[in-house]
Amino acid sequence: MGAMSKWWPRSGVVAVGLLLLAGAAGPRAAADEEKNPLRDELLKLNNATTEDLQNARFRALIKDRAKAKKAVAEAAKMMKEAKDKDDKPFNYNGTLIIGKVAQVVKDYDTAAKFYERQAELATQVKSGPKILAAYENLIDLYFDAKRYADAIDTCERVMDMTEPKEVVDAQPFVLEKMIQAKARSGKVDEAMSLAKSLISRTGGSWYFTQLKGWIEREDGRIDDAIKTYTTVLDKLDADKGLKGDAKDRFKDGVRYILSGLYVENKDIDKAAKQLETLIKRHPDRATYKNDLGFIWCDNDMKLEESEKLIREALDLDKKAQEKAKEEGKIDEVKPNAAYLDSLGWVLFKQKKYKEALDYLKKASLDEEEGGHLEIWDHLADCYMALGQKKEAIAAWEKALKMEDLSKRDGERRRKVSEKLKKARTEKGE
Repeated sequence: MGAMSKWWPRSGVVAVGLLLLAGAAGPRAAADEEKNPLRDELLKLNNATTEDLQNARFRALIKDRAKAKKAVAEAAKMMKEAKDKDDKPFNYNGTLIIGKVAQVVKDYDTAAKFYERQAELATQVKSGPKILAAYENLIDLYFDAKRYADAIDTCERVMDMTEPKEVVDAQPFVLEKMIQAKARSGKVDEAMSLAKSLISRTGGSWYFTQLKGWIEREDGRIDDAIKTYTTVLDKLDADKGLKGDAKDRFKDGVRYILSGLYVENKDIDKAAKQLETLIKRHPDRATYKNDLGFIWCDNDMKLEESEKLIREALDLDKKAQEKAKEEGKIDEVKPNAAYLDSLGWVLFKQKKYKEALDYLKKASLDEEEGGHLEIWDHLADCYMALGQKKEAIAAWEKALKMEDLSKRDGERRRKVSEKLKKARTEKGE
């Protein structure tokens, strides 16, 4: 399994910095409020005028998920109590942080309201970067919530804007997100037609050619997607406008996508070749080592080498987290659940079931990253191998409650259902 971000969630419409409203007016004095520690804490979010401060306040809120949900509910109540727009209790900084927290705890309706307010405040001061950041948050939220119709509507709102300049300049990338939302909502032909139009209008741009490959992958046309992304690599090589590190970074991104496509196509040797190239270029990048170790062990290949790579990934990730903690970017260092799952799985494949169980349990218990169908399926398989059928059944039952994170999860869900049915039958249920 691949790694997942552990801290401040950032979306990807276009790379824009968050230039925040320092001391923006908006909330009235809290003197008239009842003494309420949680409300006081929430109002202080308005004073987080730098990205580092916002990051710290965000992390502090989501550390305790129960408290985070309570805080989001209280913030929503405070907004509802406000008599008019000028009386709203949160400024740009506060709406941004609360919106992010609401998104993390999956209170999508509240997150949308706060992002809409963020957009209103940014529009009032006519700040292009801030307007763009607010709409980027909304689009990212709707993708996260699988509300693709809302994502399309939001993209269209941005596409209709004729100012400010920063928003107009970003519209091709907003159009890209709209095309992806259309594909995700089942409008694949319409999405492909728009993508081809973009490619034509940009003279066969490699950037929008990869959008075509993305749609093909989304539509299950893996062979076509592989051909398209291979073409993207060729176009990148031929692009004289891109220099040095920038070109290499884009090529690395395409290679990583190709590795996943080859896995989906069950061409493990070609997937491994892409990852080996990436490891050679970035020997300190944990993700590539974990992924190569996982796909090898998942296909019963090079188990000892796989274990070595995954342990290296865990060590590299730990060092990266320690550095991030020193820099104030995260509050704690903990093993990556995806990498723990990989290590447990490679040990399982080597029939080291008791040792494997320890790592798989740790992965499944991670509150942020352990809620994945694949992790719980691996855990159940390990319980079964140890003869603990009751625990295996419970793990598979929990696995089926997990949300699908990829199309491959649909096939895995079917297999889990079959294994659960067989285990129950054997147990006499």
